[in-house]
Amino acid sequence: MDPDTPNPIEYEAPVILDRGRHRISRRDIDPDCLKVLYRLNAQGYTAFLVGGAVRDLLLGRKPADFDVSTNAHPNQIKKLFRNAFLIGRRFRLAHIRFQGGKIIEVSTFRRKPDEEELAAERAEEAARAAEAAATAEGGRAEAVRRAEEDGSEDRTDSALEGQSPEEEPMSGAGVTAGPDLSDTPDDLAAEPLPESAEPAAASGAGRRRGRPPLKPIAYGTPREDAFRRDLTINALFYDIATYSVIDYVGGLDDLEAGRVRIIGDPDTSYVEDPVRIWRVLRHASRLGFTIEERTAEAIARHGHLLQACPGSRLYEELNKDMKSGNVGPFFQAARRYGLLPRFLGEVGELYQASDEAFEKVVFLLGALDASIRGGGSPPAEVAYGLLLWPWAEPQLTGIEGDKPKALYDAFRSAKAAATVPKSLLLEAVHTLAIVEHMLQSLADGKMRWALKIRPRYPEASRIASLLFAGTFGDCDDPFSVIYRNRFGTRPRTQPHKHRRRKKPVVPPPPPE
Repeated sequence: MDPDTPNPIEYEAPVILDRGRHRISRRDIDPDCLKVLYRLNAQGYTAFLVGGAVRDLLLGRKPADFDVSTNAHPNQIKKLFRNAFLIGRRFRLAHIRFQGGKIIEVSTFRRKPDEEELAAERAEEAARAAEAAATAEGGRAEAVRRAEEDGSEDRTDSALEGQSPEEEPMSGAGVTAGPDLSDTPDDLAAEPLPESAEPAAASGAGRRRGRPPLKPIAYGTPREDAFRRDLTINALFYDIATYSVIDYVGGLDDLEAGRVRIIGDPDTSYVEDPVRIWRVLRHASRLGFTIEERTAEAIARHGHLLQACPGSRLYEELNKDMKSGNVGPFFQAARRYGLLPRFLGEVGELYQASDEAFEKVVFLLGALDASIRGGGSPPAEVAYGLLLWPWAEPQLTGIEGDKPKALYDAFRSAKAAATVPKSLLLEAVHTLAIVEHMLQSLADGKMRWALKIRPRYPEASRIASLLFAGTFGDCDDPFSVIYRNRFGTRPRTQPHKHRRRKKPVVPPPPPE
């Protein structure tokens, strides 16, 4: 496709690559995802592997997750899988859970929503993001409380991940043998749905008392489902029935050209959902792709709309990048388009305006990325501590008294549009206050070793090591090693316990 073409070509018929013309192998698809695809197909439904998994498999990359789209409705999906749970209030999704917390998300083909549906969809997505943030906040606050009570370290990353407890795995034979339908009700050998299903009423199960009834969902065809997606490279389908790749929107051409392109008109798309700007930058930086000209030009016109998005949703997007191993390149792309102040407020303004501060944060985020790509899992307070350090360092220098509280208040007054949960922010600023004291002690040799019993000391030790020595270190307490090598003194693991002086015993006066 010509890169100057105004819009993706709406082909009369999709481009279909049969098995011999693409590199996707079922060996590279998650076995549990294959079970879901096979079972839907065996029951007469259309079942496609969709989205980023198809894109990554075509590029020879390992997908982070696997999603499925089908013409089966949510309740029909639930009847097929006893380990399926329906989520969502208006457009219901099926989460099929497997051992180890793995979730295969299954959605029903649908068309692009109209204005009323789009507003409802945005509200529901914002509500889900807020609920996820509240859940993470509650779990992290409880972990902090326990750590303060027993003085032990308690990692709370799983709360941020929103992990679910293990569910009973779906029984089934191996991939090559096809699906095991032993637990499928006999009456579900149903006729396949027509390609375009009639609008179905939203289930009342997700309605809460006092909420108005929801407008029925209009499901759609695979073509309509492809055109409702955001990027052409994310709208490719892999058909488990024919082992072919199906492209309705020109995604294969863009994938081959290394190009990120919005489906349809970028101005309209960004106004409908400004977070698509974030996704364009994310995929371009993660894959090393260029951004198609019209897609890029519209970012400058609509970047300010990010500030109007719910803070919990922006935090959710930021958190994805912080844990992706690719946040450094994303920040470089965001700065190029002037977007850092849009979600980080005055912190972003500093990074946007100061080359020195931005170079420092890119170095720190690069170290975070390298650790994640190497199989590490830095705690969230370390990740956000690295993000905030170039802004926090001069702030801490000028603070007298309670530094963590003052730094916390300074960030809250910085007007960041992304709402960082309170407990996470508190952990990050407490960590940075210890880091600041560590760096000062490396200059003057005076260290309050009582800090070693603080809950955030190990995280601060790693950050201080990165700032001073350029590496996180390869032990539990790299700062102590640096201090000993610098001053020849082995730091104490416990603070001094001052002995109470005994009062001199005064003998009683002699009897008269």
